[in-house]
Amino acid sequence: MLNVRFNIRELTRMTNNAVKYGKGFNDGIEMEKIFFMTELGKYAAESLNKYVDAKARGNPNALHHVYEWGQVGNPAGRLFEIEPIPGPNVIRFSGRFLASESVSDTATTPFIYKAETMENGITIVVAPHFAEYLKFEVNDTLVFTKNAITIEHPGGDAVAGSFGRVVDSFFTTYFTNSLLQPFLKNLAIAHGFKQNFPQGVRSGGYSIGVKAGRIYLRSAGANII
Repeated sequence: MLNVRFNIRELTRMTNNAVKYGKGFNDGIEMEKIFFMTELGKYAAESLNKYVDAKARGNPNALHHVYEWGQVGNPAGRLFEIEPIPGPNVIRFSGRFLASESVSDTATTPFIYKAETMENGITIVVAPHFAEYLKFEVNDTLVFTKNAITIEHPGGDAVAGSFGRVVDSFFTTYFTNSLLQPFLKNLAIAHGFKQNFPQGVRSGGYSIGVKAGRIYLRSAGANII
């Protein structure tokens, strides 16, 4: 009969360390979630701004209203602002239209609420105030009238709701498929976990895991491109 004695004390210690390391790694990730979500939110907001600029340059008739006059697609002329509000599990985006300060070629004062009015398709009534007549062009013909003029589709038929549709297409299609999915695929490969696993098993366990998890997610957030 063959009798074998095997001391599993060291094996048990290393196994326990491995379990503790895994828990520490997950806890470390949780500690860095806000930093990561903050960086991801800023990345998404800036990507959205550039996406709208590109769409505006390609279709100025639909998106000229969210830029200053003559600056369609120019970042310096944006009349919209997107602010990311990160949480531990969800990023909300708050958007607002900015007041226009420029003057169109056919006016003498700024159309302050240009972006909001045109995006929402709000009917405008124009009446003479400081003058006896209104003067404007229709099909290259100069028109004078004392009557109020109703503009049902300010900015043109393609304008109302166009900004909202572009924002929706960004998050439902472009950002998800072109930007987020490749990043998440790379994020799913936790290189930091594998690299620090041997040290976590040998010694430290939980504390090594926490450090590795925090470095892993903070690096991912800092390297978002």
